[in-house]
Amino acid sequence: MGYSFTFDPPSDYAVSGCAFNNWQMNYVRLVLVEAGAITGNGLSAALSAPGLETTADTLPAGTFMSNGGAHVTAAQASFIADRLRRAVAEGIVGDLLGFFDDAPSGTEVRGWVDEFAAFNELAASRNGYYVC
Repeated sequence: MGYSFTFDPPSDYAVSGCAFNNWQMNYVRLVLVEAGAITGNGLSAALSAPGLETTADTLPAGTFMSNGGAHVTAAQASFIADRLRRAVAEGIVGDLLGFFDDAPSGTEVRGWVDEFAAFNELAASRNGYYVC
């Protein structure tokens, strides 16, 4: 099981534009929380980075806690991309990984976050995407 993100409504034939296994998505989700892009479901930022606080645009964390077909709009995708780019620029990934003894390398996690930010940038120019 894992997470797939597609521009098409969920179906047996939807083509994935981006995908992560559960382990990878756990780290991407943690960066989303620290970036203020998602919150709730028992998740809240540990680092409290200035400028990355939650806002009215912050999505519920539940959007990325299952692969049940939640729709992320183009505006939400733009917000997510911006927050992820800012979090990477501010060194949030390295700071966050310092909390874990067995975390993957910062380079690896930054790669996943960069991939998801790029996908969200593309989705912002379209009709958003679905979490499958």
